[in-house]
Amino acid sequence: MADFPGIVPNVKGRRGPTGIIATNLYYAKETVSGCLQFHIISVASISEDLEKGVLTSTSTSSKPGREGLLQLLDSRNVRVVPFSDWEKIDTEEKRLGRLRNKQREKLTTCEELQEVAMK
Repeated sequence: MADFPGIVPNVKGRRGPTGIIATNLYYAKETVSGCLQFHIISVASISEDLEKGVLTSTSTSSKPGREGLLQLLDSRNVRVVPFSDWEKIDTEEKRLGRLRNKQREKLTTCEELQEVAMK
């Protein structure tokens, strides 16, 4: 984004953990199109961010990467959900969906997600 180097738009921030893939694709296109239209981001600004090192395209970055992110999240008391806990959430969403003749029923609150992940 021109005024915020290294920041890229995110659809989940707009809608949260709801919807189906087709709906989310629609909103993703709409979000990026709007950002491009109003010059919030541009292909040039993303390229410039890559060149300046604000965004990196390879894993040879001198930035702290995963460990740096984990330290930052820890300093902010953010609970990281490991893959094994995500699998519990995935299993529960599928189980709830079967009860309603759906592929899955999304858990939509932090409380629900944490309760299932901590089982």
